Amino acid sequence: MATETISLTELRPRLSELLARAHEHFDRFVITRHGRAEAVLLSADEFEGLLETLEILSDKGQVLRLTEADEEIAGGGGHSLEDLRQGLELGKR
Repeated sequence: MATETISLTELRPRLSELLARAHEHFDRFVITRHGRAEAVLLSADEFEGLLETLEILSDKGQVLRLTEADEEIAGGGGHSLEDLRQGLELGKR
């Protein structure tokens, strides 16, 4: 995943290539016009992920729960992946 700056003039003939790079490799492109940043080209999946992250971070309750979970894990709490897998297997029976 790389971020590259590209002028609008350079973008036009390479748009298809850059769209493929954004989609396949999650590369990002800052598009400039007259030397100033005007827009960003990134994959639709990455854009959706950013929107979801913003939504989560705008919810104080969710941020508090995430902070508490981080603290629990840092203190040795939580469950291992193996514990979760075993729990899922028991639930199938």
